[in-house]
Amino acid sequence: MRLDRKFSIVTATFNSERTLEKCLTAIRAQTYPQELVEILIVDGGSTDKTREIANRFGCRIVENPRVEPMTAKLIGIKEATGDYLMHIDSDEVLASPRALEKRLEAFTENPEIAMVFSSGYANPKGVPFAARYINEFGDPYSMYYYRLSKDYRRFNNTMKHLHFVAKETSDYVVYSLVDGAQPILINEACGNCIDLQFFRKHFADLFDKPYGPTLFFYHMQKITKLFAVTKDDAIFHHSADRMRTFLNKITWRIRNNVFFQSDMGASGFGGRVEFDKPSTQFKKYLYIPYAFLLIPALLDSIALVITRRDPAYILHFPLTLFTAGAIVWMMILKIFGYRPPLTSYGGVVVSIKKT
Repeated sequence: MRLDRKFSIVTATFNSERTLEKCLTAIRAQTYPQELVEILIVDGGSTDKTREIANRFGCRIVENPRVEPMTAKLIGIKEATGDYLMHIDSDEVLASPRALEKRLEAFTENPEIAMVFSSGYANPKGVPFAARYINEFGDPYSMYYYRLSKDYRRFNNTMKHLHFVAKETSDYVVYSLVDGAQPILINEACGNCIDLQFFRKHFADLFDKPYGPTLFFYHMQKITKLFAVTKDDAIFHHSADRMRTFLNKITWRIRNNVFFQSDMGASGFGGRVEFDKPSTQFKKYLYIPYAFLLIPALLDSIALVITRRDPAYILHFPLTLFTAGAIVWMMILKIFGYRPPLTSYGGVVVSIKKT
């Protein structure tokens, strides 16, 4: 395998000194030639030691005037000069020193694929339950709709039940997508990687939309149904999320999807679901009965406790009820004409399109 392709790694930051050094240390510890690794730190105006750390690791710092991460990642894609682009958040750490080699191997041995995903998330020791739940499912609605575990110990096995295995080696699995509910495979986090030239050639219009890169995986399927997932290539996610923060994130996601008027909403479930078959889209209407009939959500909670050997997963049940209640409440507000300001995770108000 020729190690001659350039990787651009994009990391969005804003006062990220708590975890950024761990993130960058793992990148610089890669066996891949460092002269072929470009690290772009897209910073929203940090006032801590974020920029000092970035400079110490030889990163290129790019300004993000809007602070919020979705814009940062779009800026990073436009600034990237590599053949392949990998997104990794400032609180994510590559576990394997061969992570870049494995991605290159998958790309070069399978020229028809345009995206390579990591093996999934691993939980650093001592992280709270909310962080563990986020790492595996994202939120209760996603768990219900997609049934896709992103735990590195289960991710590939789950994918094998959902899609055809086109090829498997010791370092990666190539999947061929089948019709139905598409898995949430986002390219802008978790060490996931795209063939940058492929997307610039076929989907240049998406580079001008803040939510465009979020939907790369779904647009890719217009040309190829094949993608790869690496093996033994976990991402340690050093999330600080606790239950209160998690509940706020759930509310934020619901608000931006129910009041689907902004780029933030287009990048979420509301933007992805349009790529599912109509018969699959119908499933979204069953979430409220799933939650309020109690038994289905409770059975899922018990199953998670048993299979994960973690009693904290019983909290899937009340989290499901909270999510369903928030959806109903937001829908009522929408019916009565209420239009809240839509914000990013950082509280930045985003522009609302006229309806």
